[in-house]
This record gives sequence, structure tokens and C-alpha cells, in this order.
Amino acid sequence: MDSIIRGLQETAALLASALGTAFKSLSDNRGLAAASVVLAFGTWIIVTDAENPTRERVLPVDIEVQPVNVPPDVALADPLQPVRVRVKVEDEVFDSLTEADFEATVDLDGLTVGEYELPVTVRALTSRGGLRIESVLPERIEVRLAQLTGKLVPTVIEVEGDPPNGFSLGVPEAEDPEVFVTGPQEKVDQVTRVTGTIDVTGRTETVEQAVRLAPKDAQGNLVQGVNLEPSATEVVIEIEEQKFSRSVVVSPELTGTPADGYNVVSVSVSPQTVTIRGDEAFVQGTISVPTEPVDVADETEDVVRTVSLDLPSGVEVTGGGSVTVTVRIEPAVGTAEFATPISASGIGDGLSIVGALPSATVVVAGELPTLRSLSAGDVAVFVDLAGKEPGVHRVPVQVRTPEGVTGQSVTPAEIEVTLGQE
Repeated sequence: MDSIIRGLQETAALLASALGTAFKSLSDNRGLAAASVVLAFGTWIIVTDAENPTRERVLPVDIEVQPVNVPPDVALADPLQPVRVRVKVEDEVFDSLTEADFEATVDLDGLTVGEYELPVTVRALTSRGGLRIESVLPERIEVRLAQLTGKLVPTVIEVEGDPPNGFSLGVPEAEDPEVFVTGPQEKVDQVTRVTGTIDVTGRTETVEQAVRLAPKDAQGNLVQGVNLEPSATEVVIEIEEQKFSRSVVVSPELTGTPADGYNVVSVSVSPQTVTIRGDEAFVQGTISVPTEPVDVADETEDVVRTVSLDLPSGVEVTGGGSVTVTVRIEPAVGTAEFATPISASGIGDGLSIVGALPSATVVVAGELPTLRSLSAGDVAVFVDLAGKEPGVHRVPVQVRTPEGVTGQSVTPAEIEVTLGQE
């Protein structure tokens, strides 16, 4: 580099001297002016080449050859041999060149079935580093053309992996159940199906994706040198959470209490059992399912309601999720106690009771709403003196109650009554 700089310095000095003289006698010495320009240009070339040397060598990259002008009735019987190129380019660009910087083609225009040795044309797709193609290696390649044919073959989707436990996998459905295969007769005859692969490992939702297809023979080997139409297809695979089922008892849920004096005497539900479907843990651990609450607050009559079952998310009921709940409500039964004066009936003519009759304590039974509406005057306590003569008589105490009420006991059960003449 130092020698280049010194050379440049000397060239610049010489050029300056020459240019000084040239400017003084430019009109008389036009040749000197031209020589000065040429000298300057040469100096620039020397400097440029010294900093970015250009060399010719073979690029160690295989370039795929593409057929062009392919007749409609023939197909390539074998893949085309790739080529390499000898290029001339700056050193700093050489190592960055790739197959993408070139286009290699072979022209099949007008050819028929047969074997040929054809020239390869390579074109540079970039101009960086002054790239220039010097030669193609090899310059010619063998091309074998076969009769173009085609047929329909089935599409087979291969599934890899499994969804998590508790999820089921449906059958893959391809948008294109058949694919048209074209190519050389001998290659097309080998193809028995086209396959695509989908990985469902860990998937919990339905899979929908495009899958690239590959031609396969009867042994599952890839068949090359054929074309597929289409080359990819949309595939759908249903993935659902597995459902377990079991028959369980329906358990009615009540809220509130009936009106004062009334009781719930029975609760029934129709249907009494239902079949639930859901995840395994819930179904196996459940023996009954509750209903939505049925409110019986302040009710005095039977309650009939159609309600839904109270189920967690994701659990289903076969035949629907509603049941009919019937709640029987009846008055409560109890007792009441009254202190009531004893009266007499059936006293003969000319007779009267000597002294006063005592009071009695009466216990009656019946429905609480009725009992709560009673007073002591509604319960009659008496002795029957019909046919009794004057004198002392021991007679039973009797009780007469309103309808719906029965007497349970009376105290005293009997009393002494003295009858005398008036």
C-alpha cells in the first residue's frame, strides 16, 4: 500500500507539472492535454483495482436448472442436473454470491419424447462487484423427455401426536379428497396416493390448516418428478372434550318456609333421574344433581314449578335440562287447651242443680290455622242429666267441638251433680 501511495504521489506531481505546461500552451499543444486526461484515468483504474482486485474462478454453488418452453404433451423423466459457473467478480463480493444471484435454464421448445443433450443458459441476476459469467460447467446437460400423463389419486392425511387426556380426535377431512397427479408415465404409475401430515400434540380445539401434499408409492416412499394439482389442501380435524355419561338422581332444592301454621309434607320431581354427560371427574363423582331453587315462602297451597337443573359449565343433560317439582303444603296439626265452664243438659221438670258446676280443662286437636281461630266459647263442655231423679249423681263430662276439631281429653272426666226439687 505504501508503494501505491508513493506511486500516486509521483504520478500526481508529474501530472501537475504536465498540466501546468499544458495550460500555458493548451492551444498549441492539444496532444499533451489529452495525454494528461488519459494518465489521470489510468491512475484511477490502478487505484481501484489495487483496493478491490477482480479475479476469475469457479463459484462453489450448485445452480438448479429450470426447463422453459416445455411442450404441453411431455414431461421431464428425470430431475435436471445442476450446474456451476466460472465468474469474474471482485473478491469482496465473491463469497456473498448464492444460487439466488443466478438463473439457469434449458430450452425445450419443439422437443418431443426422447433423450437430448442441451445447452444450459445462465444469467446473472445481480451486477454487484462487476459480476460477469465466463462459462457454465457443464455447458450441456442430458435431458430425457417422457410422455405426459395424469390420474386422480386419493388424499390421505396422517396425524401425528395426540391431544391431552380427556379430549377425543375426529377423522381428518381434506378439502380435496382426490388430487390430480401429472408427469412421466412411469412416475405417475408409481403414485398410489398423496399424503399430508398434521401434528395435533397438545391441541384442545378443532384444527383447521393448509397441508402440503406429497406423492407416495404403495410402500410409502416419496415419488419425485411429478406434479400435484392442487399441491396443498385445507384440512379440518374436530377435537372435542370427551364426554362421560351416568344416570343420577334429581334433588329438588327449596327456599323459604310456608305460611305460619303450614308445613311442607312432601316434595316430588319428574323425572326422578336424568343422564348427565361431562368430564370424567365430575360424572364419576356425582350421584345427584340439584335443581334451581323453588321458593315456597308464605305458601298455603301446593306449589308446582318447572325449573332447570343446577349444573356446572360443560355438563349436559340428555333429553333437556328442566324438571317439574311438586311441593305439597298442608296445614300443620296440633293441639289447643281451653278452660271452659261445665254446663248441664236434660234436667227433668221440677228439678234443679244444687250448687254450682265446676269448670273443665279441655284439650282439642286439629289443624293449626283452625285451632288458632278458636276461642273457649267454641268448645262446649257439659254433663247430660236426662232421666236423673233428685239426689247425687256421678256423671261423665262430655265435649262438643266445631267441625275439623276433635276433643282429646277433658279434666275432670266426671263430676258429682246434686239434683233437688225446685
